[in-house]
Amino acid sequence: MKPIKYRYTLKAKTKELEARTEAELVLAEISGAFAYTTDNDQKTYKKFQFSLETHIIPRHFGTIKEKRGVKNYVYNKKIVDENNKYNKSFRTKIKDFEANIETTNIHFKNLEPTANEVKTYLTSLYGRDQRKPTETNTILNFVNNHISHLESIIGKGRKDEIKNTTINSFRNLPPILKRYNEYTNKSLSFENLDEKTYREIWDVVNDIRTGNKTIPSYTLKPKAPLAQNTIKAYQTYFIKICKLAVKKGIEVKLDLADTNLINEASTGLNEKTLAYLYESDLIKVLNYKPTSTNLKLAKDYIIIASQTGMRLQSMLEANGREIELHNENGYNFYYIHTFQEKTKTQCLTPLFKHALKTIRENNNKFPNFNTIKLANLNKNIRKILTARFKLSNPLIP
Repeated sequence: MKPIKYRYTLKAKTKELEARTEAELVLAEISGAFAYTTDNDQKTYKKFQFSLETHIIPRHFGTIKEKRGVKNYVYNKKIVDENNKYNKSFRTKIKDFEANIETTNIHFKNLEPTANEVKTYLTSLYGRDQRKPTETNTILNFVNNHISHLESIIGKGRKDEIKNTTINSFRNLPPILKRYNEYTNKSLSFENLDEKTYREIWDVVNDIRTGNKTIPSYTLKPKAPLAQNTIKAYQTYFIKICKLAVKKGIEVKLDLADTNLINEASTGLNEKTLAYLYESDLIKVLNYKPTSTNLKLAKDYIIIASQTGMRLQSMLEANGREIELHNENGYNFYYIHTFQEKTKTQCLTPLFKHALKTIRENNNKFPNFNTIKLANLNKNIRKILTARFKLSNPLIP
């Protein structure tokens, strides 16, 4: 066999060079060392790609060169060495790969192997033939591992750190995947995730929820189908998981650039969007005497939300912040200084009378809504708005 020839290349995520700013999968293109016989019994040579299972940012990989009218990043050892602190994993992978290539050359020295035989042998040197794809590429395992990763970096100051409440959007996916797997009696993996299967996931989950389909682990009473916006939220984070899998070198059959994979937001008004409180309702809430800590937090939440327009995420971020006084150009008012996670902006939120009183009663500090789970907060809000007294708006749950 002729000595194996190879060159390093990247699996580009886009054709636009200026848009290639994120790490891409490194491949070795192997060629010229193995025979291939055509249908006409003619001997020719072909090539194949072999993943190094590591990623690198294109500008740390090489320089841009033009070949046959197409510009692309071409491997440049000098560039790699200059950016050593960013690509230690890549350098290690190269060292291992080249050692395995030499072993492969020796193994097939007096033979004429096919491309598949070379690839199979090279795969065995890495031990990849012993792996269980269902363990590495099962979507449920991948999601759970990603959640564990996100939880482990909370408070570490990393750029990829996200709020615990945002992690909840990923935590919504495992129950969905478990129900789908149980009903279909299979483990959904990225390899078998085509568009038909993707669409089927949401249909099956809704049918289980409404009682049209049954599984042993789901014994709750039938409920209304998931709202269109709820499914849209689930789909948004499901697609994020798929894109992350692709970034890690896992093949996903779905066309992730297809915007039709995610539902359109519902524009129709439903009971939840029509629900609101009248002034008379807020007076009833103000006069309500909570009998537990959680009911007290629910009451505080209703009052502050109604008088400031703050979302839960802003309230969680404002935990422990003290009241401040704005005094400029004849304008005097008390406010809470918060950071809006959604818009990445600083915000001075004025405090009206009753919101101000609520915070003053908490030692002049914003209440800590981190001490109660969202589900329990919603539950106690409903208790206050329904069980304790009649409200003016019958649409409030």
